[in-house]
Amino acid sequence: MMNFHIHTTWSDGIYTPEIIVREAIKRKMEKIAITDHYQTRKVSSVPKKYLKMYVEDIQTLRKKYRDIEIYIGIEVDFSPRTDIDKLPSFEEFDFILFEYVQDSLWEGYPLWMLLDIRKKIESPVILAHNDLLRNFRNSDIHALLRVLEADKIGIELNTNLNYTKLGDFYYRLAAPIFERVRDFQIPISVGSDLHEELDLLDEVDDALSFIQELHLEKNLKLFLKEIGKRYEG
Repeated sequence: MMNFHIHTTWSDGIYTPEIIVREAIKRKMEKIAITDHYQTRKVSSVPKKYLKMYVEDIQTLRKKYRDIEIYIGIEVDFSPRTDIDKLPSFEEFDFILFEYVQDSLWEGYPLWMLLDIRKKIESPVILAHNDLLRNFRNSDIHALLRVLEADKIGIELNTNLNYTKLGDFYYRLAAPIFERVRDFQIPISVGSDLHEELDLLDEVDDALSFIQELHLEKNLKLFLKEIGKRYEG
């Protein structure tokens, strides 16, 4: 079991990273990622000046707990609430989540702005809990997927109920898009956006089932391979 979207007391979560790690081991999980919010005016978040401390905290847990793979991530609020022009390079991170990309309901900046920023970030980049069907409804889907593939931008399958419509997860609503994703080298990650409910720690079964249903296993493996290289390095 794996979960690549978890918040802790470093931002707006209520559990420390170590409590999360211990609980994950208890549940026999294989891989997790701590992905707290980067400096944003939306919620409590990790200031730029404390990023090094944040990274070191997670690295310490990696050394202490060898029974589980612990990845270092962070979530960027891609909107005017964040000083996008002052983003760091995030070179010590295993991957970066960008939320609200092209999401007008949350004042999200357009995808083309992310493409420009992407050139400065070496770490894998993932679109977090994106309502693809709504945010890209006027886009040429084939062209969109070609862009994501070319710029090495992945997509997250998020199982948090905040990202549903009438009980259906955003990714299930966008199934016709994901049926085409499997023909591209686009990484796919899974996560539950845990903040307060520990039961969400391993609640990614539906996302993994969706991956099997649509034969997206190679896309998930691509994500795991990319972050694995950085983890081992």
